[in-house]
Amino acid sequence: MAKDPDSGTRKADLQNVSGSTTFAGLHLAIGTSLVLETHSPVRKLGVRLLGFLEGRSLLVTAPLREGKEVYLEKGTSVVVRLLEGKQVCAFESHVLYRSIQPYSYYHLAYPDEIEVQQVRSSERVNTLINANIDSDFDIIDDWPKRARINNLSRTGARLIANESLGQFGHELLISFDIDVSGMHKTVSLAGIVRNIDRERDEQDNIHYVVGVQFLEMTDEARLSLANYIYEQDR
Repeated sequence: MAKDPDSGTRKADLQNVSGSTTFAGLHLAIGTSLVLETHSPVRKLGVRLLGFLEGRSLLVTAPLREGKEVYLEKGTSVVVRLLEGKQVCAFESHVLYRSIQPYSYYHLAYPDEIEVQQVRSSERVNTLINANIDSDFDIIDDWPKRARINNLSRTGARLIANESLGQFGHELLISFDIDVSGMHKTVSLAGIVRNIDRERDEQDNIHYVVGVQFLEMTDEARLSLANYIYEQDR
């Protein structure tokens, strides 16, 4: 396997998980979404599984950004992450070969072992994350607004704000930054307001407490949240 100065960091990223398996043992369907993480430069790239030959290589689609291929050189080291059911899986690999016929796709080195962590969909963690909140609803108000996420799960969040974030059933656009496995990530999600309350703090100031359920999450967003919650809760 190709080595680089960041290899030790990546090994540390994959520690403290709940078990391991083989790639074949995951029984992944063709088309499964994977996230490739590179460290020089730091990037996260979405691809899909095209197939694999056990012990030899994985075939994945070319990573795209704004409709254009992100070229990966032969030997580029990557951490591959995926969300399969209630399991977050990760392994180290590197680019073996890039094929351009009849279309561009990549061979990745077949992993010796897959690290697996179990994540419960109801798992929640207390947090203190600043978030930008916007809305596509025709609400007469100044947007975007600021809020704090003080409770987060894979499916929703509890927001604390100094002003109203809308009414029950309104959809919000929520954007916030988290650090996952040593990488800084911006997560942007749509959510629907499920409950609203108001609380007073010790200075008698009123805060809006809003519970939101996330909508139409991408595989990358699900994976980022699952990893973040696992790291905060362990």
